Amino acid sequence: MYWLDLGKDEQTIARQAYVNRQPLPDRIQNAPKLLPGLELWLQAVLDLDSDRTDGQIPWSSIARYSEFYDFDATLSEDLFYYVRVLDGVILDRRAKKREAEMQKTKLRKH
Repeated sequence: MYWLDLGKDEQTIARQAYVNRQPLPDRIQNAPKLLPGLELWLQAVLDLDSDRTDGQIPWSSIARYSEFYDFDATLSEDLFYYVRVLDGVILDRRAKKREAEMQKTKLRKH
């Protein structure tokens, strides 16, 4: 998931490349495109990420989100599905990143 690895600096880099008439870095230029219709679920995960305490996004937060936006039963079911899938990817990537950092720390100590 491309957007997980980027921060606020991407826009700055793009602006600097434009001002300096340089090409965009490959990572920005060749960024994956989100399929139409999926932005709703991505935005939901981004919105709900702040409700995370430790581990996955709480069920109650997803339910409140669904109620707040007045989702019908089908959209609510889809919301739970996509949030859980995307959240699982996020948690997996974070765990792998932590593991890699721990390995680097161990290598430095030896």
